[in-house]
Amino acid sequence: MFGSNLSRITRHVNKIREMKVGLENVKAVQVYSHSHKKEATGIRKFVKDYLPALKFHNTEISFTNVNKKDTAPTLELHFEDGVIQKLDCSSISKDQVLEDLLKADQGFKAKEKVEFFGKEISI
Repeated sequence: MFGSNLSRITRHVNKIREMKVGLENVKAVQVYSHSHKKEATGIRKFVKDYLPALKFHNTEISFTNVNKKDTAPTLELHFEDGVIQKLDCSSISKDQVLEDLLKADQGFKAKEKVEFFGKEISI
């Protein structure tokens, strides 16, 4: 019995190592996934299957799973310059949640800081 548990854990760890997903512009992610309604199935499976790999490969990013009752299934992304973006994850699959997260990360363009008449401004 001990061997079967160890091999199951080893398979899970190897699966996490293989899923290399890097986030470049996000500094924190909050996952709201408590709802046990049918439309929240995708976000719950995302938390179970993809969140461990995201945490493993993105150690500098703060990941929080918020389990409040009666919350809509959403991802809240906090970017480097303080911008917060919410992604609605109702009635979508775990793969679509991951794809939306990656699109939001890649689509975010950090504002450039430029010196203008002695003042630093963001453009």
